[in-house]
Amino acid sequence: MLKKIIIARSYGFCMGVKRAINVASETSAAANEKVTILNEIVHNEAVVERFRKEGVGQVLNVSDVNEGTLIISAHGVAPAVIEEAKSKGLNVVDATCPLVTRIYEIIQKVVAKGYHVIHFGDPKHDETMGVVGHAPDRITVVSDISELENLPVWDNRKLALTIQTTSSMDEAEEFQKAAEVKWPHLKVFESICNATTQRQSAIRDLAPNVDMILVVGSTTSANSKRLALIADSICGNGRLIGTADEIDNSWFNNGQKINSVGLSAGASTPEFLVNEVIDRLVDISGGEVEVIQQEKTKKNRATELK
Repeated sequence: MLKKIIIARSYGFCMGVKRAINVASETSAAANEKVTILNEIVHNEAVVERFRKEGVGQVLNVSDVNEGTLIISAHGVAPAVIEEAKSKGLNVVDATCPLVTRIYEIIQKVVAKGYHVIHFGDPKHDETMGVVGHAPDRITVVSDISELENLPVWDNRKLALTIQTTSSMDEAEEFQKAAEVKWPHLKVFESICNATTQRQSAIRDLAPNVDMILVVGSTTSANSKRLALIADSICGNGRLIGTADEIDNSWFNNGQKINSVGLSAGASTPEFLVNEVIDRLVDISGGEVEVIQQEKTKKNRATELK
C-alpha cells in the first residue's frame, strides 16, 4: 500500500524555461502579425500544445515561414538560421537560454584564440546543433567516452572542452577526466547548468530511500529522461511519465511492495502536471498517503562540483 510520496527538493521549471515561455507569451500577446516558434519552445508536450491552442505556429525550418515574427526556442540555433530568418524579412525574437548563450560566447572567444572545441553532448539535440553552428569547422562533438579513442592526440593543437547544459553530471565528469588524460593541455569550461546539477543531486539523494521514482516529463526532454535513468540505476524502479494518465494501477497492486514513491520533474515540466500526478497517487492510496518534501541538504553534489 502506498503510504508516502516524497517530492524532490529541486524539480520542474528552470530559469531558462520560464524565460522562454514568458518571452513567447508576451510576444504572442503583443503581436499584430503571425507568430511562429522555431522548434519546440521547450521540450514539453503540454507547453507546446498550449501555444498551438493560442494560435502560435510551430515549424522545424525557417524555410517554412514567410512572414511575421519568428521566436527562437530556449535551446538556441546556429547563427546562420537567424541570418536566414532576417534575410526573409522576419522579426526575430530570441528566447535562447542565457546559459546556452554562454556556451556560444565561450566558443567565440576560444576559437578566436585558435582553439579547437571538443563539445560533449548529443549531436542530434537542438542545443548541440546550435552550438556547432557557431563554428562548424572548429568543433568536434563527442557523445560518449568510448569515442575518445578514435580522436587524434592533437599534441600541438589548442583544445577546449564545453559540455551540453543538460548532461549527466557523472558522465560529464568521467568524460572530462578521460579527456584530460588524452589531452593534458585541454582547457575545460564547466557548462552544465545549475538546474541540471540540482535536480540530478536531488534524485541521487532521494532514490535510495524510496521504492519507486516517477519523473514527470516528455520523452523529447533530455534532462527528464536522464533523471529517470539515474533514478532507475539507483532504486531499480525509475519511470518517466508524461502525465498522470500514464500511471498504471498495476504498478501498485501486482504484488510489489510500493510503500513510498519519489517524485521529480524535468526542467521543462509545468507545475500543474506534477500536481495532477500527486492527485492521482493520492487516489491510488485511497487518500491515506502522506505527501512530504525532500529535505534540503547543506551540501550536495551540485555544490561539490562547482
